[in-house]
Amino acid sequence: MASDGNFQPTLRLHSLSWVFGLSNAIKQMVLPLIALLFFNVRDDTPGPFGPWIVPAIVAFVAIRAVWVQLTFRYGFSPTGLVVREGMIFLNTRYIEYARIENIDTERRLLHRLLGVAEVRVQTSTGGKPEALISVLDLAAVQDMRDRVFSEARPAEQTVAAPAEDTLLHLGIGELVRHGLIDNRGMILVAAAFGVLHEAGVFVINEELFDRVLHSPSAAGLAALGLVMQIGLGILTILGAIVAVRILSVILAIVTFYDFRLTHVAGDLRVRYGLFTRVALTLRTRRIQAVHQNESLLHRWFKRVSLNVDLAGDSGVGEGSGDSSRNKTRWLAPVCPADAAPELIAAALPMLDLSAEPNWQPLAPGARGRIFRKALLWSVLILTAPAIWYLHAGAIVIVLGCIPLAWMHAHLYVKNTRWALARDAVLFRCGWLNRRLSIVPRNRVQTLSIEATPFDRRSRMASIYVDTAGASAMTAGIRIRYLGADVAQRLAAALYRTAGVTA
Repeated sequence: MASDGNFQPTLRLHSLSWVFGLSNAIKQMVLPLIALLFFNVRDDTPGPFGPWIVPAIVAFVAIRAVWVQLTFRYGFSPTGLVVREGMIFLNTRYIEYARIENIDTERRLLHRLLGVAEVRVQTSTGGKPEALISVLDLAAVQDMRDRVFSEARPAEQTVAAPAEDTLLHLGIGELVRHGLIDNRGMILVAAAFGVLHEAGVFVINEELFDRVLHSPSAAGLAALGLVMQIGLGILTILGAIVAVRILSVILAIVTFYDFRLTHVAGDLRVRYGLFTRVALTLRTRRIQAVHQNESLLHRWFKRVSLNVDLAGDSGVGEGSGDSSRNKTRWLAPVCPADAAPELIAAALPMLDLSAEPNWQPLAPGARGRIFRKALLWSVLILTAPAIWYLHAGAIVIVLGCIPLAWMHAHLYVKNTRWALARDAVLFRCGWLNRRLSIVPRNRVQTLSIEATPFDRRSRMASIYVDTAGASAMTAGIRIRYLGADVAQRLAAALYRTAGVTA
């Protein structure tokens, strides 16, 4: 990029950019700041800064945010986007227009009130954004998109903007179903209890139990009789379950309000959010795999959820502090089960999924191995508590694990299958929570065959299929309990290209 060597970017951030820089810094430091304030108030002998330490830190962070806003520059050179940032050590990045895949935005409530957006410039390498620009007004964002993509595809400048074809739009009814299925409210309740416990509100000790047992309410409850006590206990549990589900529904509506998946010029666009409005572009050539998840509640509502792996996402979020990059790449947080094939076909247009896959079972001895493993873990987990609390009843608890372990092994083997199609490898597993993963064969990056001593003893092996988008959460596709010869043949077949019949 020799022609850009003397180019100096001159465009600035929005005048209120420092507000968002200060807000983000305080959010990352909120717990240490609360701890400093708390200990300075309680300590009779404060440190050298005394009560001024927290205001001093906030003032320093505010000065830094203003300095970043004043020194940040970006501009459009003849061949690429140029971003310059840094306080003492300047960092200038040149991003070629041809490499820029997406210019995504995220707008929280304050962004929307002020008419600005946080911009993420994504390139073909995937992973964390090549540039994070916080913040620009909406006109500047649109100008950046027009400049970047017109320079990347000059022949298309005179072509009208392609129409968006809506593939999925989730109304309030679907979001209510998603909230009832997902039950994220329990996470918020657990987090709230943890915060209250750390704050000393819920400290469980003998004195607390003694006060509760000797309170008038406890005496009145004891006078109601066993049947009424059981009834009140059941009503309390049901009330807690209903409250958590309502909280989950509210969280689902706030998070995915007006969720819309559209098809534009061969790619997919996703928009959602009530307070934080997210706009993402899913380039189909970067989609490495599609995962379909179906829990028991999904089946009751005749719904499934779909998410995708994008190339480079395995390394997101490492030391960047950008939590949004750790979010699931949703194709559909919830959708009717009969609509899933069309959405999968839109995400993986290179595949022909019209024919039923030739599903293959696990090795013949898989059921026995899964049964023994489940029974062993059940006994190890339940035996000690059962012996401690139930004494003679411990043997009954242990014996009760046998049919449950056998049921788990039987249903897992019955519902777990794999298939090698002409252009994809498919794997479905689980019986209570079912998961289907589809990986195009030309997206496979590495293959490994693993065999533990127990596998070798049973003449079995596991195969791990890794893609460019696999992360610690998705872990590619791992097919366990295959026959050793089957695993070898599957690995050899996957080395072929998608155009070769397996």
